[in-house]
Amino acid sequence: MNEQASNVERMRFFVEQVQEKGRLELIDELVRSDFRNHTVEPGQRADREGVRETVAALHEAFSELRVEVLHCVGDGHLVATHKVFRGRHTGAWFGVPPSGNPVEFRVMDMVGYRNGQLAEHWAVADALSLLRQTGALT
Repeated sequence: MNEQASNVERMRFFVEQVQEKGRLELIDELVRSDFRNHTVEPGQRADREGVRETVAALHEAFSELRVEVLHCVGDGHLVATHKVFRGRHTGAWFGVPPSGNPVEFRVMDMVGYRNGQLAEHWAVADALSLLRQTGALT
């Protein structure tokens, strides 16, 4: 990633290359070694390795994964995104067996950057909608 890139550009690159395409090899370059996720779910790691595990789990659980950035705004070191994830539930997701159903869920993130890398993360995800679409809730 270009050193002159803005944090908004860095975030868009992360979403496209890591979240959507699953390029786990970029995580060490884009995410700080002392990264902290302040909104992890039980059983998730809050560090950089947790980012790698979560992205890998997304790609194992949801084939044809696409991530659409609806909004991405920055203010200094903070970047906020509003995204829609779409895919097909073809693998286990946190213990929920594959349903084959198409899924669509929204996520709003706030990311803090330090020296051009992701340093902190907070998120609100539409987990209830996702659980309904996978068949975990009726």
